[in-house]
Amino acid sequence: MFRHAATALALGLIVTTPSLAAQRGQGTGTRDGAAINGVDQAQEIDCGGRPAEVSGSGNRINFTGDCPGLTVNGVDNQIGIILRPGAPISVSGVENVVTWRVNGTGKPKVSVQGVDNRVRPAS
Repeated sequence: MFRHAATALALGLIVTTPSLAAQRGQGTGTRDGAAINGVDQAQEIDCGGRPAEVSGSGNRINFTGDCPGLTVNGVDNQIGIILRPGAPISVSGVENVVTWRVNGTGKPKVSVQGVDNRVRPAS
């Protein structure tokens, strides 16, 4: 009987435990207002007048609302944002992509450091 119970338990664990590949898209990290820190998060966030910040890797974040600026640090983050005219964008790290729009006219003030980072207007 013990052998059958152990086999049933093992099969139950296999069936109910998601694979690492399935868990990867769920993401982990923290959020404080318009600041995101973590890995593989996918969120849409209203800045609510606060500067947007993203640190970590593999995040897919879309910022809306009144965003007075953006700071990105990390690897392979994809960020969409609507900014105030003349707002600063600061990007450092590797292979981050920021796509921006300005609420009104003008362009942001862009600072990019690191490798293969791209900051471009939304088409």
